[in-house]
Amino acid sequence: MSHDSDISPLTRIVARLDRMGGGTEDGLDVAVTVGEIDPNLVASGFPSIDRAIGDGFRRGELVVLGGDDSAGCSALAMAIACRADRRALLLTSEMLPERAYERALATSARVSLEALRLGVVSSDERTRLATAALALRDRAPVVETLMGGGVPAVARALEASPDVSLVVVDTLEGLLDDASSPNDALGHAVLSLKRLALRQQVVVLLTAHLPALDRQRADRRPRLTDFGIGGAVGTHADLVFGLYREELYEVDLGVTGATELLVLKHRDGPRGYVDLYFDSRFGRFEDVLEE
Repeated sequence: MSHDSDISPLTRIVARLDRMGGGTEDGLDVAVTVGEIDPNLVASGFPSIDRAIGDGFRRGELVVLGGDDSAGCSALAMAIACRADRRALLLTSEMLPERAYERALATSARVSLEALRLGVVSSDERTRLATAALALRDRAPVVETLMGGGVPAVARALEASPDVSLVVVDTLEGLLDDASSPNDALGHAVLSLKRLALRQQVVVLLTAHLPALDRQRADRRPRLTDFGIGGAVGTHADLVFGLYREELYEVDLGVTGATELLVLKHRDGPRGYVDLYFDSRFGRFEDVLEE
């Protein structure tokens, strides 16, 4: 019996197209999920995001998510790690694993992080926490703290968790070991992460700051050039997202929670944007079209 590795990529694509069109195998109707149609897809767990990028991320892709300070890039990246339909590895340079799991639990249960840490929760909140804990038990990402080591440290963490399909690196700046030429070092890190995604056939989701963002310009929505580092993000990433929350700049416009996730680069499709909602009480992003 032939294995998938013995079949040419073109043959697999044609077979997927047949199934998507309601084809049959051995005279039987074939019903498949998105993951079965394309096993290289990794759904983000946010329907609007997946719809905007062709049903999800694809193995081998480098995805970069950037935004202004306090826009919530880390929170959105963690939400994707928790909601993705494939096992995720979350590498953070900003907190210990226990803190990351606390945030994930509080966000999922819609309980304030402070109340959870202090143990001051109502009976209803305690029920929601227990329900969220059960849901996260089987799908929570593996979390590790990056304490230096650059991209090789990411590769070692991935080798220790070979079953993951999504690797979230929070943040690009946390990979910096060489302070003498930071732009060159960060640009090389972006390229190295793209190569790692290809080599290991995983999705790498990288958060990044916007060092070239001009906060005095009229429209402060992120642009591809705002990522700086010599254009490395625009060159090497397959998908680039810019996170924009109007309330960070204009607090009296009745736009509390309104969030735009701009698709600044899409190697395989059009650009555009996705509407999200950010609930600052719980540090939680929600899909406005999600039931």
